[in-house]
Amino acid sequence: MLIFLRTNAQADAVITTANPTILLADYTATYPRVGNGARVVVPWYSIDADPVVFGTRLLTVAAADPVCRALIARATTVWGLDFSINAGAFVTEEVQNKYLKLLKVWLSPLSGNLGSRNAHRSDVDEQYTRLWSLHGLNQGTLRNLVLLPFFSELNVAGRRDRIQIYRNVTEAARALVGEVTTWPSRTIEKISVLSLLRSPGLGAHQRQMLSIVATGLANGAIAANYTMWEYLPYYLRGVPLEPTDTGTAQPRVLGALHDCLNDAPDTRAVADPGLIAAFQGLAAGAEYRRWRMLPPVARYQVLISDLARILPGGKQHSPHIRVEFDPLTLGGLPGNIAGYDGWPVAMRVHAGATPHDPGQAFPFSTGWTRNEYCSNVVSSRLMLAPLYAGTSGHNQGRIRAWLSFVPTLPALANIPLGLVISAGYSVLWRLYYDKRVSGFHTLFETFQGSHADDTVRDLSAIPQVAGDDVWNAALNRSRNGRTQVRSFWRDCLELYRRQGRNLGRELKVQAAQARQLVLRACPGAVIPRWSTTGDVDRTGTEVDVWAGDRNEEVLREYEVWRRLTEGEAVPRLVGGSSMNAVVLHQSQAPSLQPGQRLTLQADIAAAIGAQSYLGDSQMKKLFHKWLVTNASDKTTDEEEKRKRDDEVQRIRSLFDSLAQGNAGPTLAIADPSQSLPPITDEGHV
Repeated sequence: MLIFLRTNAQADAVITTANPTILLADYTATYPRVGNGARVVVPWYSIDADPVVFGTRLLTVAAADPVCRALIARATTVWGLDFSINAGAFVTEEVQNKYLKLLKVWLSPLSGNLGSRNAHRSDVDEQYTRLWSLHGLNQGTLRNLVLLPFFSELNVAGRRDRIQIYRNVTEAARALVGEVTTWPSRTIEKISVLSLLRSPGLGAHQRQMLSIVATGLANGAIAANYTMWEYLPYYLRGVPLEPTDTGTAQPRVLGALHDCLNDAPDTRAVADPGLIAAFQGLAAGAEYRRWRMLPPVARYQVLISDLARILPGGKQHSPHIRVEFDPLTLGGLPGNIAGYDGWPVAMRVHAGATPHDPGQAFPFSTGWTRNEYCSNVVSSRLMLAPLYAGTSGHNQGRIRAWLSFVPTLPALANIPLGLVISAGYSVLWRLYYDKRVSGFHTLFETFQGSHADDTVRDLSAIPQVAGDDVWNAALNRSRNGRTQVRSFWRDCLELYRRQGRNLGRELKVQAAQARQLVLRACPGAVIPRWSTTGDVDRTGTEVDVWAGDRNEEVLREYEVWRRLTEGEAVPRLVGGSSMNAVVLHQSQAPSLQPGQRLTLQADIAAAIGAQSYLGDSQMKKLFHKWLVTNASDKTTDEEEKRKRDDEVQRIRSLFDSLAQGNAGPTLAIADPSQSLPPITDEGHV
């Protein structure tokens, strides 16, 4: 949920009065922490009881804010879609729908996690007990809030359990506009990390790192404290940071390490079959089964991360090194946005990792909320880069730890440690980290950590592999071992970008294709589907997964939609007809735009398993048949009941939208031997 903070000496006007003249600020100087005795928590509904009115308020603020206006201009150019705001709403329906969907999650009292290791509670009373009672919110008000029609279709299970904490509506407006203008970027980010997940180039470098460590452990060059493991117990046993003894941890760490080395000929000679066999037999094979459900690149990164704690020296710390445009350039927003492509960019050191931390009363909150006055955040949003938990001290610390191993294991000096570790974390955190519980670092945020590796390198001789697109792009933009993150992210955009009203659908298809490539390249591996995993006690590789048939379904839906939008005539035999007639259909010209009409038809057909849209009456009959087996009363599982009710409501709303536009296909029936006249929009029957 979204809340504001102020002191008890201030009125709510300090929150509701926009700050359009403040583009950048030192957060610690502008907004010092509010002491426990003086702090007042102001939930969004104390400002506007109606969530739609509150959302309109924020977009009204955004329309006058220089940063938001610049973001809107950038998004409109890059995505080929009008992101402009008028009368407190985005003028393009698709964009406004994205905004409202995001707003529901950000405003729901069922969203909000401060330090708990499990996610969304099942009802508002549980959430109140866990969190909101600690901050003076009214339980009855929250109960009434979740019953508002605005939240009726919201399913928080599986979603990010985020809490947004701000001091002023300008911050909230910038954050929401920043999220909306990058919604296509999030899918592009996912496609990019899926490419890295099956990357032979990245995997080879990771295995070399592990091979060097395994050799050092075997010959006594380096020691290990195996009980310092972190991620490995989570993926083996579902318990992160599990406290244990050496006898429990050591065979698992060494077994997993040598199992990774056994994956490929380049490191197989170092693998110890005895350690692997012992590992495979632990817990009757259950842990090994879970382990092998991770694709190789993810498994390698788990060990690379844990070895930074297990080996001598442990985790290290370094200042955050962040990408940003010059403050003077940013000070010219939005009037200078046309010159964006020519703006110089630099990496700057930030001594404070989270200077906007609101204090101990809100543990881990900085993983959910970005500082919208920080030049790094403003710069990143202008690059249309996805943001979440911010630049990663975790990543930089692990890079520094591996650099500290080089004097003992000198062969590591030949590996671009900062680049490899940053790429590996980008994959692990984006795909295999439980995003329901806490914020993760995005690809863009994580690659900034490559600059913690200050070793002088020349990566120009590293060979590139055909089809290894994102890793090749990372190499091209990291010739000295440190990634030019602006250029690298721009390369990712150019690899996968789509434009126009259908960009969301086309990106969805690209993501399905990317998942297919991973599953083919990594037999037996799984890709988590966190958004459908409502049970917060299911962890690691035991959550819902993207099965191959679901990816195929996405591709089939797209092909149906594509045929409809391209206006192809779809011949069909009419059962029981003496003339074995062929039915051709084409939509009338309704008040809805053609793309909207055909999209609705395709969505309805796909939802009930039809290959194409056969007319309003026929599709409604098919829908009623579909209900026979798919209605919520056909299952006893409460979670499944809710999901089915949501889907039925969604399909009914699609029919309603179609009817409002007076849309429906016209039919032409003729003997197959006869040529058909062209069908127009003028009433063929």
